[in-house]
Amino acid sequence: MTIIRLKRSICSLALLAAPLAWGQGLGDNNPPPAFDFETNAAPRLNKISLSYRMGLNIRVDFKKLGGFAPIGNPGPATGTAVDRTYDNGSYNKVDISGNAGGQTWNWGYGSGGQVQGQSLVMESSSSPNNASSKNHYDDPQHGLELIYNRELFRDAEDWKVGVEAAFGYTHVTASDSRRILNRVDRIIDTYSIPPGVVVPLPPYNGTFEGPGALIGSGPDRATTVISSEALITGERNIESDVLTLRLGPYLEVPIYKKLSFIADGGLTLAVGLTDFSYHETVTIPDVGSTSRSSSGSQNDFLIGGYIGGSLSYAITDRISVFCGSHFQAMGRSVADSGRRAGDASSKKQSILDFGEAFVVSVGASYSF
Repeated sequence: MTIIRLKRSICSLALLAAPLAWGQGLGDNNPPPAFDFETNAAPRLNKISLSYRMGLNIRVDFKKLGGFAPIGNPGPATGTAVDRTYDNGSYNKVDISGNAGGQTWNWGYGSGGQVQGQSLVMESSSSPNNASSKNHYDDPQHGLELIYNRELFRDAEDWKVGVEAAFGYTHVTASDSRRILNRVDRIIDTYSIPPGVVVPLPPYNGTFEGPGALIGSGPDRATTVISSEALITGERNIESDVLTLRLGPYLEVPIYKKLSFIADGGLTLAVGLTDFSYHETVTIPDVGSTSRSSSGSQNDFLIGGYIGGSLSYAITDRISVFCGSHFQAMGRSVADSGRRAGDASSKKQSILDFGEAFVVSVGASYSF
């Protein structure tokens, strides 16, 4: 019992002596200090973040659309002993006489409108594959980004300077089914009808051996361009997986209590893995239609830059949430489709343009 009482007395004295000791060391107006573990903890220099990204203003253009090859072969502009073929089954060819006297009975036509006075008109139409469908913005384009930040310097007001590296993924899609009008290049050859010759009613098809009605075999040629006559219908599609790596410095500035502003900028490296496909039909009125389809893939390495800013709010001393935007320019990724059956008109082009892209991001960070 004596030992127990002694222990209780010692504890009581210790509790009474502690405030006195603090009072002697700090004075009557200074309370004993609190134990602040965070103040004594080492600063957290590393931060990792995960964000959802919305890509905006990512433009897609489709080029080299259309293309209608001549149905026939009108041959050179001069010459009286040449086989020439035209639209709608019209032709003017060499007969058994070799077109003696600059005339032939080996000719044919299909429409009464081709007879114009003492002349017979034959036409050959074509359209180049140079049409475009531009400025497609299937916003927003969705993606994710993983970011690592390393603090390098902090001043007395908690301004922070560091470097960041960010790996991102964005899936870009765009489709187009616009109806497009393109130019038609037309060759118009006029053949003379000799006096006294009665032109047979259409459709008429003369032969090599003949005999038959004679017309001139040397054309009087004119060419014309009709700006919007070839109609292009169909659909064009692009899908691209874009992998990005951002590297650069950042500056974090306190605004109010737990809210801060972060500015960053630097280099962007990207790889675009693009698939492009299309099908189209090209129609020239009163001439005919042609259809084709093809696809292609392209991998491009792109180099560019970024600059932007975000607002960050600290939920705890380790966890923050943020939202921000970046202007990100990386150039263009170009994908060509393959040719079909050697037809140059079947090769089309898609252009994925990141030259004026914006990225809006929302995410969370963890400091350690």
